[in-house]
Amino acid sequence: MAKLETLLHDLRVSVVGTDDDPRVGALSRPARLIGRPLVKLFYRAEIRGLHHVPLIGPAIMSPNHLSFFDTPLVMTTSPRPVIFLGKAEYMNSKATKFLFPAIGMVPIKRDVAKASMAALITAGELLEAGQIVGIYPEGTRTRDGYLHRGHSGVAQLALMTGAPIVPVGIVGTERVQPIGQSFPKPFQGRVRISFGEPIYPQRYQYGGSRKRRQQITDDVMASIASMTSQQRSSDFSSDRPPLIRGGSESVYLITSHKADGLSWRHAAERAVDDGRRTYDDARVGEVRALTCRIGTNGELEFQAELALSTRLSGPQQPKPPTIRVAAATRSRSIATRLIATKKGTPE
Repeated sequence: MAKLETLLHDLRVSVVGTDDDPRVGALSRPARLIGRPLVKLFYRAEIRGLHHVPLIGPAIMSPNHLSFFDTPLVMTTSPRPVIFLGKAEYMNSKATKFLFPAIGMVPIKRDVAKASMAALITAGELLEAGQIVGIYPEGTRTRDGYLHRGHSGVAQLALMTGAPIVPVGIVGTERVQPIGQSFPKPFQGRVRISFGEPIYPQRYQYGGSRKRRQQITDDVMASIASMTSQQRSSDFSSDRPPLIRGGSESVYLITSHKADGLSWRHAAERAVDDGRRTYDDARVGEVRALTCRIGTNGELEFQAELALSTRLSGPQQPKPPTIRVAAATRSRSIATRLIATKKGTPE
């Protein structure tokens, strides 16, 4: 009995790795072989544009995000394995902490300092290993059905690594697994996934790094919109910053600041100044409230409440998670090159 348990343990370690050293993507190929017929049968999946996915070399897949079911849909319908960076909370249960990495999800803790830099380095190393990395440019699932403004982290990663971006348009998964539902329901109507024409970062030669990131991001979101027919929103889908971010390697947070002034403009400027006194940088994300009242002296008083994107810098860098990619050998760590490239390029 003891020999059998040891044999099973060794087999599990060889296939899926350990808690500290998961073997990412070890089961991606059998998962695709089994999963593709199932999504076609139970969810009537319509797959378009597979010829746009590069047959070899690194690539970044950038889908819109309607449902948790988007990730397994992309993984099972792609002609090549796709590795997603996901929240570490998904791996808390015994059922998922080995399964999710094995089918192609790298856990990243979002609540630790410098998590975005760890995610960026991890994604860069996967691309250097010739893998396809899946990143949602919206950062999180849409709650209103709109296609929200894309974050520039996808473009930042493409410019650093030279990997093309494959926009992906998904339709119908919000019916299969709405937000808050634990399991996908079959037979909820047809779902469709479309792989768009690759966007090559080398074609963006003009302007500074910030302008090029924004141009690439705009083109990615426009391509997704053309495949999904979603209504566009100029707002981000969440105040919480995504795992992969453009700009500097500082940690960005959304903070709220209020201030009074002689006018709304004056009050807003004082609110921004309040953020800059507390943080290393503060930029306006949205105006949350503008109020006007008559003071005790009979004069008008203006108040502005702003949501600011604030940055708290620090010298400590995170230690990226240890990753072993199945059937791939990493050429070298790109942490040093990523940091050197990103210095001095504010978002």
